[in-house]
Amino acid sequence: MSNNPTDRQQRLECEARTWLRKGYVTADKFTELSAIITKHQGAAGAAHLVVEMRRLWRRRSGWLT
Repeated sequence: MSNNPTDRQQRLECEARTWLRKGYVTADKFTELSAIITKHQGAAGAAHLVVEMRRLWRRRSGWLT
């Protein structure tokens, strides 16, 4: 796995888009997802993912089809 910041950001964006497309867009679903991600990636990983999901959700018209 690459340690390149660009690669890490791209993986984070892809993961965030995947979860958004799977319907994790409500507060209840976010809570559920945070628990899943925290279990596997830790609290920091979950926090980064939530921030990225919120960023992508604001500009979803460009990628959500």
